Amino acid sequence: MSRKREFKCRFLYVFLLWAVVVPWFFYSYFIGKNSVTYLRDLKRTEERLQREADFWKFQNEILREKLSQLKENRSFYYEKLAREMLVKGKEGEEVILFVK
Repeated sequence: MSRKREFKCRFLYVFLLWAVVVPWFFYSYFIGKNSVTYLRDLKRTEERLQREADFWKFQNEILREKLSQLKENRSFYYEKLAREMLVKGKEGEEVILFVK
C-alpha cells in the first residue's frame, strides 16, 4: 500500500511540475520576449533596415559621383555661369563678373 501511495505522490509532483512548466514553456516559446514570433519580427525589421541602409549607401554614391563630376568640370560651369549672367544683364547696365 505504501508503494502505491508513493507512486501517487510522485505522480502528483510530476503533474504539478508539468502544470507549471508547460504553460511557462508555451508562453516563452510562442508569446514571450524571446519567442519565435518576436524573433521573426526582429528578422523582418533587420531586413527592412538593411534595405534602407543599402538605399542610402546608393544615394551617397550617386551624390559623391556628382560632386566629383562638378569638381572635374568646375571651369566649364564657371564659364557657363558667366555666359548666363552676361545674357541676363539689362541693356545699358555695366556687368562686372568675378570668375575664378
